[in-house]
Amino acid sequence: MKTSKQLKEERASLITEQQRLVQGAGESLKTEEQTKFDDLQDRIEGFDVSVKRAEQFEANEKRVAAVAGVVVDEPVEEVKEEKRFSLLRSLSALAHGKPLHADDAEVHERAMEEMRSEGLNVPDGNAISIPGSMLRAQTVDGDAGAKGGALVASTPQLVRPLQPVLPIEQLGVNVMSGLVGDVPLPTSGAFTFAYGAETAATSATDVGFAGPTLKPHRCSGVVDISKKLLLQTSFNVEAYVIEQINIAYGNAVTSAALNGSGDAPTGLYSLITTNIDTTASNLTHDIAVNLEGLVDAADGTNVKRGYLADTKVRAKAKATKIDAGSGIFLSDGKEINGYPLMASTLMPTLDAGASHPMIFGDWNQLTVGYWGAVSIIVDPYTQAASGKVRLIIEGYSDVALTNEKAFAINKVLTVA
Repeated sequence: MKTSKQLKEERASLITEQQRLVQGAGESLKTEEQTKFDDLQDRIEGFDVSVKRAEQFEANEKRVAAVAGVVVDEPVEEVKEEKRFSLLRSLSALAHGKPLHADDAEVHERAMEEMRSEGLNVPDGNAISIPGSMLRAQTVDGDAGAKGGALVASTPQLVRPLQPVLPIEQLGVNVMSGLVGDVPLPTSGAFTFAYGAETAATSATDVGFAGPTLKPHRCSGVVDISKKLLLQTSFNVEAYVIEQINIAYGNAVTSAALNGSGDAPTGLYSLITTNIDTTASNLTHDIAVNLEGLVDAADGTNVKRGYLADTKVRAKAKATKIDAGSGIFLSDGKEINGYPLMASTLMPTLDAGASHPMIFGDWNQLTVGYWGAVSIIVDPYTQAASGKVRLIIEGYSDVALTNEKAFAINKVLTVA
């Protein structure tokens, strides 16, 4: 007798086949398509009965075992079964017009349900989606995918999840995933604590607490990938493809966080309006200290302070002495004045490349949020003549600054 889990997987594959039939039918189903649809529906409903019967039988087995003093967590078949999601297997199946493997179909269906519940657009056509519960996964022991088990290869190698690699996260940026709907954030304020007598009344602190709201913005990219590569089953190939997607998505989010506008989230270049240094020259010790002083004077928070600049500013700082006589350089490439320094080529220049902005601040006040699943739509036709498959990858994210006074910026540094 099949377990309830096995039956659910078979049912999920039928549902996926039915969805593909409807998506490819246009405005209405033809007679033969209606017949196939109805046949699939009958089989799906038949599985509903079988699943319920199997679940009742498994529950009865546990009751009998409990009476006998035996602890039974799962049927023997369940323990032996290895449930594995494969991105390459999913993409290859969709590229060749084949149904998803049962394991992959169940993951995709869970992602679709998650996106519907969050009010996000569900991708049409050939698509595979990864639910947010798997993107946030950290533990993988015996959970059949609910906490990430589906992302573990049959050999002890962890398949990297589809989650953006955010370069600026190391500065202390807050990252929130699995968000639902709009998320209002509090603005950091100056709470007041004071000692008093045991029974004395405590005075209320009048602090504004209305901050920005994280809202889902669609972020997408197009990648052409070789059909031969999709046929690979190597763990290393799959990990490589996932890593490239993660890096590209993370770079897009980072660029928006710094200088986003329009359809993208608004970036720090525009959000920092209080603490601005306008000294137009190469970076000096005085300019760096002034950025720190601007944040201090504005009572900026001090949780994860640090500097962010482009690689050219960092290189110049490593070759610039604090003063003529000390022999001490402004930076060793890792710190400035005891604060971490991060350099990134994603830091946009201004004025046609003449100006190199630098930001100092408490990066704990910057929040990046992710909603729901990451979806990959497979287009096997556009690049078919070149032996490639086109992937349209999309996710939903946003960036918000909870206290702009915790940051200072100089937008006119040079590297002459």
